[in-house]
Amino acid sequence: MTESIPSHYLVPSKLSVPYLPPNAIHRHRVDDAFVLACKLPLVVLCAPAGFGKTTAALHGFQALKEDEPEARLAWLSLDPEDTDPFTFAAYFISSVAKQVRLSDQLSHAGINDRNTQLKSLFGQLLFELDRIHQRLIIVLDDFHVIESDEIHGAVAYLSKHLPPHVTLVLTTRSDPPASIMSLRLQGLVADMQSDLLGFSVPEAQTFFQQLGGGFQLDELDVKRLLEHVEGWAVGLQLIVLGLKSKPSFDELKSRLEQKNLNAIDYFDSEVFDSLPQDVKKFLLCTSVVKRFNTEVGEALTDNINVHEVLEYLQRQHLFIVQFNEPQQWFRYHHLLRDFLQHKLLTQSGVDIHLLHHKASKAFLKMGYIVGAVDHAIRSQDHEQLVYILQTFGEDLIHKAHYDLVKRCLAELSDDAIVNDTQLTLVCCWVEAIYGNPHRVDTILALAEPLLVDGSEPTALLRAEYETVRSQAYFSQGNFVKAEKAARSALALFPAANTRRQSPLLTYANVKFEQGELDRALAIYEESELLSRQEANHDAVLWSLNQQSQIWKQRCDFGRAIELAKEVQEYAQQHNVNSGFNACFSLFSQAELALEAYHLREARLLINEVSLLCQNWDEFWAQHLFGWLLKMEMLKGKPTIARELSSQHEGILARENVAEHLIPYSMEVQLLYWWQNDEIKKIETWLKATPVIVRCHSMRDYVVLRAQIYGHIACQRYSEALNRLERVYSPLREFEGRPYQLEFIRLGLLQVALLNVQDKSDDAMAELLLLLPLIQQYSIVASILFLRQWVMPLFESMDLATLPEDQARFVEQLLILYKQRNTSSRRGEEEVPDGLLALGISKKEWRVLQYIIDGKSNDDIAQTMFIAVSTVKTHINNLYKKLSVVNRKEAILVGRDLATGS
Repeated sequence: MTESIPSHYLVPSKLSVPYLPPNAIHRHRVDDAFVLACKLPLVVLCAPAGFGKTTAALHGFQALKEDEPEARLAWLSLDPEDTDPFTFAAYFISSVAKQVRLSDQLSHAGINDRNTQLKSLFGQLLFELDRIHQRLIIVLDDFHVIESDEIHGAVAYLSKHLPPHVTLVLTTRSDPPASIMSLRLQGLVADMQSDLLGFSVPEAQTFFQQLGGGFQLDELDVKRLLEHVEGWAVGLQLIVLGLKSKPSFDELKSRLEQKNLNAIDYFDSEVFDSLPQDVKKFLLCTSVVKRFNTEVGEALTDNINVHEVLEYLQRQHLFIVQFNEPQQWFRYHHLLRDFLQHKLLTQSGVDIHLLHHKASKAFLKMGYIVGAVDHAIRSQDHEQLVYILQTFGEDLIHKAHYDLVKRCLAELSDDAIVNDTQLTLVCCWVEAIYGNPHRVDTILALAEPLLVDGSEPTALLRAEYETVRSQAYFSQGNFVKAEKAARSALALFPAANTRRQSPLLTYANVKFEQGELDRALAIYEESELLSRQEANHDAVLWSLNQQSQIWKQRCDFGRAIELAKEVQEYAQQHNVNSGFNACFSLFSQAELALEAYHLREARLLINEVSLLCQNWDEFWAQHLFGWLLKMEMLKGKPTIARELSSQHEGILARENVAEHLIPYSMEVQLLYWWQNDEIKKIETWLKATPVIVRCHSMRDYVVLRAQIYGHIACQRYSEALNRLERVYSPLREFEGRPYQLEFIRLGLLQVALLNVQDKSDDAMAELLLLLPLIQQYSIVASILFLRQWVMPLFESMDLATLPEDQARFVEQLLILYKQRNTSSRRGEEEVPDGLLALGISKKEWRVLQYIIDGKSNDDIAQTMFIAVSTVKTHINNLYKKLSVVNRKEAILVGRDLATGS
């Protein structure tokens, strides 16, 4: 595992390859089938319990490794609680990270970032696996316990897009769901089922000879036994155990026929009863845990030599699985554990609650908090739960284990919670962030008696309570109460206390959402300094991003870019997963590069975002298409813009995702629809979008512009003008406006609206009023987005009447506009005739252009938003069609055919 993974939350044996005993029976027929199956991306080992699925995977990998010595095996043993997508992601990414090097960003996201969707996480994993050329087999053992549709869909997505050197293997007792098995129709799945895994007669004879102490059976007896157990591996093992304790094979066959080989009954009478007493006691007591080592075994049993018992169990092959870990972790076969738990409940007389209590203390002592919590809940030991929450509750919340904390809290009464200050805080933070923020006031009211003595510690505690209250109000959207609570907390905290950063951050967020940007900026700066001292990295990154947004609105673009870059520098320095913060900072820089018409710089920044989130959730891909659409609209390339628009427009139905980014997608899509008269789509969107009446935040301004685009396109000029004036006029009235950039953009929109209505004199007058600001801040993109309505006014200006700096700016703008409208449109997807005759497709033509430009495969993949393996496929196809063997020849032939020479 990478160092960023908090190992005390992960049980190591779940990530370890099971130990394969040296006397395990090798079945070359099954091994060969497994090796052949691994040529496909997904292998499904599907059979009932006890058919040897795990052994088949282990032996099969050994056989594969003979042909591919560098192959690695990543293993994940699944439990029912892993059906939670966050838990599944943590274990899955960790299992892969044990075998191949993954980026710290991906490892950190898989373990700590609950907001990252599983499919997007797998997208980033695919991107990194594509760059690793080592043969890798990933086994998900007992996949049938997973019931989450989100996990099923993500696994199907992963399987479909795996690079050729990676294979995913599922061992399962039942067919995976349709979302995964639909891949069969695409020829991506290799099935290994019970008919293949069942023992043949020669294999069974070998089995009896090796495990039965050389016991000889003739072929007819073996056939009869195989028919009786239907090739079942565990059935054969039960027979071997019976042979060791029964005087004759005839008596064994008689007992088998009487019991019809019911696993529970047979094991009880034929095997368990004959075991030594200390072994039986050990088996029963350790059956309460899914996995154990000697330390756990000693905690659960008294007066037993655990090492001797374990050696006995392994020597007798009593359905025990050992993992390749230094601490020697073990688990029982599912059938044996089912039997033992049944026996424990019905006949043992052992205090099961006491066993769970001992297990909880043992796991806690070893530092496995999640296992300790699980057994504390099962033991119904409230004191243990309280201790865990008091000691580790804050850390569990910080690691986003909200569900686990809520499970603990659900076992405690409200009285128990509110009579303990730490429990009260843990409960309130969980509710404020992840649960029901309306409950926070009720909980804090019940805890009020703890805050009556007025001592300094009590004042600090009251400050913490007011802080979490502020967060709860902010989550509810009640900004007035959130501000009041944040100010109250700040008044209670000493000036030098770094914990002030938390209420300061909420206070700044409130001011930002209320549009008080100058006040928000000062508070963000103070919160950032304290957050750095407290090493609250996410708070630092968020504060920097918000400061950058505020300086952008002030039109101090240099300072805005400087802060946006600091987000990435800080994230790299502290090895934290910057996630949304990193993407948002890059998009901010790209927006300002576009505004200044630095298209190459903007494209590089957008490519950098794609590198961070390539193949993440579909939202990110669609949002990237929106930024590319902005670029093509600026460059005046209608063909490419039309394709990007069709790929992007579906994002407007996903307003609940990444709400800080959605407004930008709305604006560019509505602008494109307006320019292309797609009235029906505009009407549909306007009906579904709440009307912005007053602008309180940057989001409001961006959405308002999109709505005004729609009204103008639908020729509702009066409505568009009224809504625009209602917001634009107040901005005009005072100097030092915090929304300077929005003022300019709304002013340009008013110019376009007036010109659309043939009010060219009014439009020109408004444009001349804006021109000093436009020239001062080099506003270019906002003008070119409205080129058909605004540029004719610039063309009709009398430059001789303008100040020199403004006249020069207009001249440069006109040159740029004319060059863009008459420039060649290289890259518009039109394939030259010479290449078209060879059957070269549009995508292959794009790849060839990038090869001619000297781009590497990685650069091409980033630019086209495709995998490196896909680039290689396109290049191989190009080589065949061009009849060349390398890049140099492809460039020479491609240039000749493209130019027609």
